[in-house]
Amino acid sequence: MSKVRFRIFTLVVLVGLALAAGGTYSIVVNGQVAPDKAIVVNGKTYVPLTVLKGLGVAYSLKGNTLTLGKAAAAPAANQTAGGTEQRASLEGCLGETLFNGLWRFKVTKLEPILRDAGTPGETPGWGVTVELRSGAKEMVQPVFTGVRDEGIQIAFADAQTLTADGLDVQKLTYANLPPGGVVTHQLQFWYRYDTPKDQIQTPTKLLFEINPKGFENPIRASGASYTTPTPSFRVRLDCRK
Repeated sequence: MSKVRFRIFTLVVLVGLALAAGGTYSIVVNGQVAPDKAIVVNGKTYVPLTVLKGLGVAYSLKGNTLTLGKAAAAPAANQTAGGTEQRASLEGCLGETLFNGLWRFKVTKLEPILRDAGTPGETPGWGVTVELRSGAKEMVQPVFTGVRDEGIQIAFADAQTLTADGLDVQKLTYANLPPGGVVTHQLQFWYRYDTPKDQIQTPTKLLFEINPKGFENPIRASGASYTTPTPSFRVRLDCRK
């Protein structure tokens, strides 16, 4: 056996022995088991980069440099594009009815909520109770008038946002409403389950985005329409009328 091959063989054996001695660990990220494992080499534990994404840690690899954190990130996760104040919307306060020609919208309550309370997976969040009343002349569902599930968010003073629970929000956006019909629903917005209590902030706004281009033709043909070019709603949660 040549010296080069012997050295390579020796290195492989040593690495194998180090891994065997240190072992591996399963990784749980936000309550989910990651497909990759952590390894121990020379007494130090290493986790794969794929785990960082699940933790919300941005990273980039350029040449021989690994960059972590803000310097590696694109615009901050959950930050509203253009800023929460720059979305063209009808604006009001808690308890105030806003009307865009088709929907009468009112936010009636803001309160802290918990999911799986008293368990290891206890998750903090905010509940926002809203009323949505139809001004259409026929049966209509909000989702077919440009209401976007992912566009329903709460915003905080630092411009960060939380998006409404993806399944729960459909109880509102897919509600079948007759002329004058109303749906009252508590929208749910969740932090990650392991968010420290000192990082829980009170939201300052509810954003309810409506894309007029998402208006289905059969609904438009019934005579329903928006009377404003900016039919989205922005409700301040720090004032009441």
